[in-house]
Amino acid sequence: MSEFHKEVGTLFGLSELQSAQLEQGLNQLVQDFSTAAQVENQSFSADFYQKFQQLAAQNGLSEADIEPLVNVLYFTEDHQQAVTYIVPSFYNSGGDREVFSDTYQLMMEDLQQSL
Repeated sequence: MSEFHKEVGTLFGLSELQSAQLEQGLNQLVQDFSTAAQVENQSFSADFYQKFQQLAAQNGLSEADIEPLVNVLYFTEDHQQAVTYIVPSFYNSGGDREVFSDTYQLMMEDLQQSL
């Protein structure tokens, strides 16, 4: 059983295969974000967030699981970076600021501490 499945997948009732595919997809999203030319662009943000939503849905997660998933991912060292891309992309594409507000607050506090 993978560490990701133990830390994330089991919380959401995912199979080991779903967990592996979700983790692989998250790694791909991070790579896509890292190589993108214009990440502040609203259409890029919307596409990026939509890819994240599709990835979650394809691996057995519901819309209601998205916010808790992002919060859990923020606390997994290997996937914290993905969250720092997902949340701003959601906001840049016009997403409701109430969504992910707890995770966003943690991100800002961590940023302040690292300065």
